Amino acid sequence: MKRLLGTDVATYGPPAFLFVFTVAYLIVAYGYSPASRAFPVIVAWSMIVLVTIDLISRTQTRAGRALTRWLIPTAATTAGHDNPLSRVEIIAVSWVAALVAAMALIGILYAIPLFVFASVRWRGQRSYAASLAIASITTLLVWLLFTRVLRIELYSGLLGSG
Repeated sequence: MKRLLGTDVATYGPPAFLFVFTVAYLIVAYGYSPASRAFPVIVAWSMIVLVTIDLISRTQTRAGRALTRWLIPTAATTAGHDNPLSRVEIIAVSWVAALVAAMALIGILYAIPLFVFASVRWRGQRSYAASLAIASITTLLVWLLFTRVLRIELYSGLLGSG
């Protein structure tokens, strides 16, 4: 396998894809009106920083190894071992993918309470009452922050009225 900076080139695939996707997202976001682009631009620039850190940490350079030790202290104990995806990692990514899909389909204000309720109830193993209370409070705070304080209209989803 071909190597770049001491690491297999294939290892750079996921973060490189995210980097290109995020740059495209940023370019599209700058086409929005100033009020509409505020949040997407902040998210895109934050993502570019995080993906760049990920790319650097994957290298076998001095900076990459130092960054990996700083971000993942246990990495030194697993160095040189093959670490396949675990069931826990797959489940965690699936939860986030489900949230993103729900946001795209039914909108942010409906997806948040569903996600918070489900994660608190089934992942956090809390009661239905506690899950409902936490989901309600979280949704109220998101609604207040975005629609009232920041005056940003929340995305209503592909199936929503917007």
